[in-house]
Formats: sequence, C-alpha cells, structure tokens
Amino acid sequence: MNLATRKYNFIQEITAMDEVLLEKLEMVLKANKKDWYDDLSLEEKKEIEMGLKEADNDQLISHKEAMSQFSKWH
Repeated sequence: MNLATRKYNFIQEITAMDEVLLEKLEMVLKANKKDWYDDLSLEEKKEIEMGLKEADNDQLISHKEAMSQFSKWH
C-alpha cells in the first residue's frame, strides 16, 4: 500500500471516530511535536548539560547567595 492510499484510509478512519478517540489522537499528535530544546543552539545545550551535571554533583549555591553576587546589576 502506498503512502497516498494509507493517508486516504487514515482520513476515512478519522471521519468515523467518536469524540473520545479523536481527543486521544489529538493528544498523541501534540505529544509528537518538536520540543523547545531542539531549537536551542549547541552552546545553549552545553550550558544546560553543564548546569545539570553541577546540580547532580551538589555544586549549587543558594538563591540568597546568587542574588548577593549579582546585586550590582539590580
């Protein structure tokens, strides 16, 4: 069966779906959409990975300490 035939058959199935099944299909389709992470640059992804590794290694500072370090910009 070629792609065009498969699509046509799928459309026929969709037209016969009840509301509950259609909502489930919509959820599946939305879940398969591209993730925001995919749009990040390589540098941004590396920064996130570095932050996650630091967090895993308990290399964290408190919010209060971070705010005091950056208070000169506030």
